[in-house]
Amino acid sequence: MIKKIVRSFQANPFDKILKKAKRKNMTKFLFAWNRGLGDIALGLYGLIDKTKKMVPNVEITFLIRENLKEGFELLSDIKVIIAPDWKRGDSYDVGETLKKLQLDASFFDVIIPWPDPTYWMAPLRGKLMPRLIWKDQWDNLYKKFSLSKETIYIGVQPSAETNYGQWRNWPKKKWEVLFASFEKRQEIKILLFGYEKKPFFSQKNIIDLRGRTSLFEMLSIIKNKCDFMLLPDSGILSMTYYLDIKFPVEVMSLWADANHGIMKQNVPSPNKELVHTPFIAKNNDLENLPPKQIAGFILEKLDKANSL
Repeated sequence: MIKKIVRSFQANPFDKILKKAKRKNMTKFLFAWNRGLGDIALGLYGLIDKTKKMVPNVEITFLIRENLKEGFELLSDIKVIIAPDWKRGDSYDVGETLKKLQLDASFFDVIIPWPDPTYWMAPLRGKLMPRLIWKDQWDNLYKKFSLSKETIYIGVQPSAETNYGQWRNWPKKKWEVLFASFEKRQEIKILLFGYEKKPFFSQKNIIDLRGRTSLFEMLSIIKNKCDFMLLPDSGILSMTYYLDIKFPVEVMSLWADANHGIMKQNVPSPNKELVHTPFIAKNNDLENLPPKQIAGFILEKLDKANSL
């Protein structure tokens, strides 16, 4: 709290960097990024937008770990350098990394090793709508998974897959009750998304795609096959919500603390056919979100659509 109060009286440090760069005609920027996928839309999009607006003829490059590459392809007019040794959560040295890659750090006018978009982009919340590019070449990637045309698919990420904020995760027992609520409906299948195959679920109405898709394949499945998405505060939620292409999908999000992620960003999706319903737990505890309420919400939506 004290840190927030102090910051409210200080000039934004990123503004200082950009004003100096503009004054001295410094146009080649390098940002290092080794954090989450969701931050690409939630923070880095605004960082890029602001840099381009304040620094004429700017050239922006990101130094990133390998498994963020596809996420950065959803951004426009940037370059990336892959740091093959980087692992999420590990510390790094930008200078040493560039040396290993046989790249000269002096090529860049401005190097920002630890950007802080959560702080730096705070003034843009509620004002700037992130827009992630979708390319036609990715559209048919879902076909390799042989998903049925007749089935209603509910896309689910059962774990936020982050070491920060375990409160983001709905307990396994809640997911099991939810999945059991759909077992009698033969037309409904659950698609599990993510990288880690845990927690494990044994229900027969589940198709576990965790670890089996690239980011583009997953987004292609969501775009073309998912009628509903049920997601925690995660990178998949952010990527789905800010994808700048029109397709119908009902997105339901789960929150212990709604002062995060797309809720904190406080702007609509660029996809005008996306309908978002947040479920916010009482007392900041996801244990208090009843699965039968969420299942009933989905089934009511589905039955209403079928009656039209």
